[in-house]
Amino acid sequence: MDALNNQLDRLGVDKITLCLSLFSVFFIATFIFYDAEFAKRTIDLTYQSIVSVFGSSYLILTLFCFFFLIFLCISKFGNYKFGGDEALTEFSYLSWVGMLFCSGIGGGIIYWSGVEWSYYVGNPPFDVMPYSEESFSLATAYGLFHWGISAWSIYGIPAIALSIAFYKYKLNSLRLSSSLSGLGIPNIESTLFGRFIDLIFILATVGAAGGTIGSYIPMLSSGFSEIFNINNGLYLDILVICLCVSLFGYSVYKGLDKGIKKLSNFNLLLALFFLLIIIFSTNVLSLIETSLSGLLFSITNFWDMSTLGISEESEFAEEWTIFYWAWWVAFGPLVGLFIARISKGRSLRQVILGMLLFGTLGTWLFYMILGGFAMNLELSGEFAVLQSMNSVGHADTAIAVVKNLPLETFMIFIFCLITIIFVTTSYDSMSYVISYHVLKTSNENKEPDKKLRLFWALILGILPAALVIYSDHSVALDIILITSLPLMLIYPLMAISIYRELIQ
Repeated sequence: MDALNNQLDRLGVDKITLCLSLFSVFFIATFIFYDAEFAKRTIDLTYQSIVSVFGSSYLILTLFCFFFLIFLCISKFGNYKFGGDEALTEFSYLSWVGMLFCSGIGGGIIYWSGVEWSYYVGNPPFDVMPYSEESFSLATAYGLFHWGISAWSIYGIPAIALSIAFYKYKLNSLRLSSSLSGLGIPNIESTLFGRFIDLIFILATVGAAGGTIGSYIPMLSSGFSEIFNINNGLYLDILVICLCVSLFGYSVYKGLDKGIKKLSNFNLLLALFFLLIIIFSTNVLSLIETSLSGLLFSITNFWDMSTLGISEESEFAEEWTIFYWAWWVAFGPLVGLFIARISKGRSLRQVILGMLLFGTLGTWLFYMILGGFAMNLELSGEFAVLQSMNSVGHADTAIAVVKNLPLETFMIFIFCLITIIFVTTSYDSMSYVISYHVLKTSNENKEPDKKLRLFWALILGILPAALVIYSDHSVALDIILITSLPLMLIYPLMAISIYRELIQ
């Protein structure tokens, strides 16, 4: 025990935070392992209750985040520079954008962009006729909307609050409680209130980490089953988890510059290559027409789409928009912590525009190109996407869409590789951030030890393993959303903290 204490002291670990973090991981995993069916029912019931009671609050919060960021960007506060006026940037603009984008979207962009539209065309809001030409435009628009500027606005509040605190007070640890430093509570990280805020963050991180990879494993397994012509089952799921966790561990062990940055840069190039092949493999004019009609619909109906479900109940909003806003809230502090770490020397305006413009543009490219390609397959009769969704489900249909590209085996491999690297960079961010999170606050600016980073990469693989072995895709998603509720209550406090820090 003394040797362990000495090792933790050498690494600069805050033992209370470490114990809370480990307890959170093992508590959730044990809950699922002990009785998967009971856990599934409990989680589903909890999620439904949250949506029915707090659903409209997510919609209001998202609009607040968007307008607050626009205010900060166009005001004099936009010139505020993280780290001081003399601070130099640590990463090139391209690498910074790459890490920002990859940490923010993970594998979800691959998982959803090809088939999300298929959920909307048969049940569109705003009295649009199902399966009509307008319903296809609306379906494209909602994909752009749910992964666009509103989503990145939710990320923006914690990113700015944490960036200000991290560099202004020269913190050694990155904790969510630090984002509330502007409230005027001395040493907030060590107070009971600060510990409670950090516990909320840990629970959300664990839920987000487990839910993310837990929900993507079925699609990856389906892809590898096609590539290597092997049976798709539990053993393949476990092998895919082991592969992903191994990559997480290697990348996070190598650190920001040698690991996460290089993976992000490589994956951006690989993703662009993948999208270019799609463009040259389909009717470009039809792809442009589909994309532009959806983009125009999303712009002209932005306010209606943002407020659907606020004044009166909307089943569509509850099932989709609230689901997505809760997802982004759950990931917000986690992504914000990572963006804070890589944004030294950037101005507040640069960070906001980088997220809102480049983050949105990146996700839109996937939805317009991969989503547009899948939609054109349906409209042209080349592949019945809607029928496939009804018969084999989301994961297998996503792979089936890619099979319609030239060199199908090669393209499925690229598709799976991009997904794994996106998930890896997102998971790396989680491991890196939580390693920072368990450090003691100090005036020394040092990286968390590589052994600590590797330890968390392995620990964060426990929950997705539990979800895949004993549960299913829906439980993984519900866990992410449940953990978002307490975080939603912290967002207004972060906004107040930001404003008070900037006017000082």
